[in-house]
Amino acid sequence: MQRLLATIVVVVAFASPGIAGFLGGKDLHGHCTAPSIDERYICISYIMGVIDTTQHLLPRTDPGRACIPAGVGAQETIEKIIAYLKTDTERRDSPAEILIGHALKTVYPCKS
Repeated sequence: MQRLLATIVVVVAFASPGIAGFLGGKDLHGHCTAPSIDERYICISYIMGVIDTTQHLLPRTDPGRACIPAGVGAQETIEKIIAYLKTDTERRDSPAEILIGHALKTVYPCKS
């Protein structure tokens, strides 16, 4: 069932350009770089939701997963994702969940 749900989410995200995510990459960047703690909390919560979803719903062999090393905590991961989001200006027009997924796989790539 989890695999089916993950497949549906990925198919809808990529196959339906008319269906936007809840948050765009530019909006996410704005929340992550805002001076307000409330805005940054939105950023952190959204990032953790995407990480939890992709890392727990996708099988370990799925290319959509990142390989977060054992012992790496949430705070370190969030800081790395936010740092990446600040530099990746090319993908800011993407839905936030796609941008986070790309950032996660870039920051924590799987070894072949």
